Amino acid sequence: EGFGIVFLEAAACGVAQVAGDSGGSAEAVVHGETGLVVDDPGDPEAVADALAVLLDDPEARARMGRAARRRAESDFAYEVLVDRLAEALP
Repeated sequence: EGFGIVFLEAAACGVAQVAGDSGGSAEAVVHGETGLVVDDPGDPEAVADALAVLLDDPEARARMGRAARRRAESDFAYEVLVDRLAEALP
């Protein structure tokens, strides 16, 4: 997937995400703000460590989830994207 739509879907539901630093997922998730981005998504230990951070810290998980929801609404809502597209077209 060129852009991490599944991450935006999770963000719209207020869920903090763990993403790999590859493809569009790294653009969809802001490390430390809306979720965590691991350098090597093929490294199971790195992914497990990131998941453990979210599981072990409910306050951070909730804070990132709220930030993810706000970002999904402010940057990726249908109306926002339509306006951006209209501005880009001649």
